[in-house]
Amino acid sequence: MAKKDRVPAKTLKGFRDFSPSLALRRKAITDHIWHHAIQSGFEPIETPVLEYAETLLGSGGEEADKEVYLFEDHGGRRVGLRFDLTVPFSRFVAENQGTLTMPFKRVQIGNSYRGEKPQKGRYREFCQADVDIVGVDSLAADVEIITNIAVNLDQFVPSSFTMLIGHRVLLSALIKASLPNVDGDGEIKVLIALDKLAKVGDEKVLELILEVQGTTEEGAQSLLKVVTAKDVQGDSDLNLVRSTLASQEEALGEIDRLDQTLSILRDLKISKGKIRLDLSIARGLGYYTGIVFETFLDDLPNFGSISSGGRYNGLVSRFSKQEIPGIGGSIGVDRLLAALDELEKASEPERGGIFVAVATEDARAYGFRIVQELRGAGLKADIALKPGKLAQQFKYADKKHFAKVVTVGDEELAQETYSIKDLDSGVEEKQLPLVDMVASMKPH
Repeated sequence: MAKKDRVPAKTLKGFRDFSPSLALRRKAITDHIWHHAIQSGFEPIETPVLEYAETLLGSGGEEADKEVYLFEDHGGRRVGLRFDLTVPFSRFVAENQGTLTMPFKRVQIGNSYRGEKPQKGRYREFCQADVDIVGVDSLAADVEIITNIAVNLDQFVPSSFTMLIGHRVLLSALIKASLPNVDGDGEIKVLIALDKLAKVGDEKVLELILEVQGTTEEGAQSLLKVVTAKDVQGDSDLNLVRSTLASQEEALGEIDRLDQTLSILRDLKISKGKIRLDLSIARGLGYYTGIVFETFLDDLPNFGSISSGGRYNGLVSRFSKQEIPGIGGSIGVDRLLAALDELEKASEPERGGIFVAVATEDARAYGFRIVQELRGAGLKADIALKPGKLAQQFKYADKKHFAKVVTVGDEELAQETYSIKDLDSGVEEKQLPLVDMVASMKPH
């Protein structure tokens, strides 16, 4: 091709390719999440990457709307790429509610897209692994979702992690009690400001709150005092919250339910995970209506959340006249991978499978016969695809992290045998009978 016709080989900012080793690690994570969810009674669904713009806009809040990729398709329709898996799932529930048995538990793993500023571990295309329960508003459903997320993280995180639990109803009630002149839009802005406490600190959050119409410095200070107060265990002080909201019956009921939820979660004793109550956790998306959570790695406190979720009782009703409560949790698979790299705990791919090296072209058909027998037995197997010296074939197998190399040549062909070398130990055996090969390769 002429030089002037060549196209530069480059990826878009915020998007990336996955090398084989990274893709394998990512697949290992998603496979584990998938199998654990199925084992726990969740059912798989898939939704389109592309949705009508009206489906996406307005569901996650003003900030989320700014990040949606919007365009007009070939049919003149205004469409957008999904920014998460929850909004399309809520549309799916509204569209299929007549065929779903409630409560309905779903698992879905797929890519989402946000036009946000790329940074370490945060991309414009990213994989999410979601579990949700719709059709029931109960403490048990809250525990089931949070536990499912925690058990999965316990498998992959090399050290400890902390799940911070918040509550949108309680936070909203505290805002109303401290700042009674703030309207609905202002309340959302105050929520977003409080959600930044861990990142920017009390003083900056106070400034942000005072920018909202209807706020007062006295009220803002009072709000921050309650939200940041801790008990002796380091949790948000529920007794102070209870006394502040003593006249609000709904809020007191939510406090009791939250207290029970925390007690159950802590009794489960996830080995690497800690549960902490932090009422400053609001979650940025506007559809949350109850308990919310975010998860942080203790060894990377400034990395950001690797998993989050919460209750969204009003989201399905955007698409249906029927109220269907829901709660969900999401593991940011690419965030988790980036965090593991940061911790330098992401191990090299383990060796596995058998590579068949062909010493002579006359033995190639025999080599394919061996490969087919190994694959038929459920073993990973590959074969040299071009003539070459055995040393080069062994080098290739080593780079591809195969565990063993089977060698076949004229002598093995004539005697229906094979030779094999373990690439980790270096132990080599020659002229083994082919009839025993599959049995000897299978793990015992």
